[in-house]
Amino acid sequence: MERKTVAVLGCGALGSLVAEGVALDLLETWKLAGVYARTPEKAQALAGRFDCEAFTSAEDMLAARPDVVVEAAGCEAARQYAEAILRSGASLILLSGGILADEAFALRLRKAAEQGGSVLHIASGAIGGFDLMRTLAFRERQLARRGQKALPGQELKARVDNFKAPSSLNGAPFLGGKELPADRRVEVFAGTAAEAIAGFPKNVNVAVAAASASAGMGRTRVTIASDPALVENTHRIHVQGFGVRAEMEFASLPDPENPRSSTMTAWSVLALLDELASPVRYF
Repeated sequence: MERKTVAVLGCGALGSLVAEGVALDLLETWKLAGVYARTPEKAQALAGRFDCEAFTSAEDMLAARPDVVVEAAGCEAARQYAEAILRSGASLILLSGGILADEAFALRLRKAAEQGGSVLHIASGAIGGFDLMRTLAFRERQLARRGQKALPGQELKARVDNFKAPSSLNGAPFLGGKELPADRRVEVFAGTAAEAIAGFPKNVNVAVAAASASAGMGRTRVTIASDPALVENTHRIHVQGFGVRAEMEFASLPDPENPRSSTMTAWSVLALLDELASPVRYF
């Protein structure tokens, strides 16, 4: 079987883990075509480790015609390149799910994928449960197509509670330059998913992805708490509707090189690539 090719956009901690996993663990089904970063030295160093191309631009990366591009470069880069990637025919595995908070932009990504015959994959990252969330969202759409509504009290609802150490939250625009207390737990934020990503653009990709998969940006409530006693990033997701109720908690250690993220995020990408190459798939 001919191997499909993967390009990695972003050569930081997560991008490096993804590149390493493709090159060393998925080599029977995938080939690492190359890596791209805005800092050429980072791309060259990572490419040198795995004998692949160090792309000099996004256009150079797409000219190589990868089957899949993994975005691990942050929301700004994802917003800049996602449409072009999908329109080129390459499928995109998105880690910066925060860009989906802009629902008009999310619709543009859907149209770009349709035009390119590609697929936008929203990586599960540091959480799970997308299968259940999508099932309930499908049920809501199904009823809407039939001109029906959920029974009173059975409407789709979602909430994501985030618990993080102050070091991973400090610097967020919402805080206005203030440092969070290092000696006590504080409730930092409560609002919608759209409001959360505006105030914490590097901290709530998980919450926005969960909102996109379930009740949407305006109907998904998000809370953020800062707790200096925490050593793990913890997410509690509450979803209910149509006679179903689920409460899920996910905790993972921060990446030593990037405390705002988790190495589990990179593993989720590699697991997805493994799934895409498998004759047996789990929804």
